[in-house]
Amino acid sequence: MEHPVGRIAQLRLYPIRPLWSLGSGWAAVSGGLAAGGFSLSPETLLNLLLVWLLADPLLGVIWDLGAGSALAPAGRGIWGRLLQPDLPQVAAPVLRLPYTQAGSPGYRLAQRLGQARRWWRETLRPEAGTETASLSAALVVALLLGAVLGRSVLALIAISIAFSWLCALAEKREPGATHFGKWVAPKIGDAPGAAADKSGPAVWRALGEFTIPWLMGASVMGRVSGTVILLALCYTVAYFGLIRPARGFGLAAAGQATAAVLLAGLRYPLAAGAAAILLLPQWGLRTLEQLGRQPPWPASHGMQSQWRSQGGPGSPPQSDAVGSPTAAYYAQPFIILSMGLAALAIAP
Repeated sequence: MEHPVGRIAQLRLYPIRPLWSLGSGWAAVSGGLAAGGFSLSPETLLNLLLVWLLADPLLGVIWDLGAGSALAPAGRGIWGRLLQPDLPQVAAPVLRLPYTQAGSPGYRLAQRLGQARRWWRETLRPEAGTETASLSAALVVALLLGAVLGRSVLALIAISIAFSWLCALAEKREPGATHFGKWVAPKIGDAPGAAADKSGPAVWRALGEFTIPWLMGASVMGRVSGTVILLALCYTVAYFGLIRPARGFGLAAAGQATAAVLLAGLRYPLAAGAAAILLLPQWGLRTLEQLGRQPPWPASHGMQSQWRSQGGPGSPPQSDAVGSPTAAYYAQPFIILSMGLAALAIAP
């Protein structure tokens, strides 16, 4: 939908990543299937739709604009700007309390608020005013939807928001880190490859963008059991491998292999075998990549450009603007299928 929709507040809808992109939406659906199974009843379909809407578009806005992604202005999220604001040295105080002397706590508070107001008017609003408004609206709608879906979902939303702040804080402490395919150049003096090895932000992103949505889906559709949590952690490792460029494909494979072992231990041989078999085409894609060859079904040029600009898992770093999607790009449909089969296998 290219044209904006709405009268007071306009909404613009358009796809930014392929349907087979591994992320929060598929994690929430898989968690729901693992806890409650699947049926064609209107209640089940409505719950799956609501949890997908919460996990993908709403929390996705909070993560992309809050923690930062290719969609954030200058690659810097709103949380990062709030954690490290460039406050002006001189600004008129917002409200000077009566009988306050220069240098008193009340005077310093008024001065600080004045600096923050000037920073908002002259820096943040001109550069990221629209993004800040979108982030605020997403926060409000996500919290309202969480209150409708239950206290546990509301608590998980709060945890996801906290993880996004921790991700922004880790990004602030680890210059040169990578997040969801967005390459941030290391500072001068960093050792070669140092930026790719810093995985602190990717850990928080994997937990907030995958584990938490999986648990949200499980909470809405049924009960969060130990088996559901263990399976979520297995595929969280796989997702972590996809968003971490340094030695990431091995982690993605290790997470799926662990899920296969878990299913075998729980006596689900068919699901375990399917998870193991789905690893074979992924390793084949990885082998083709190492040989410098592309798969026989290359993505269209337009989709590759869109995928690269939006920073999806498996997209090349920004420094390789003409590069081709990596093996992780083509492996995602197999991971999603593996997740779905494993979730349905352990469903009650």
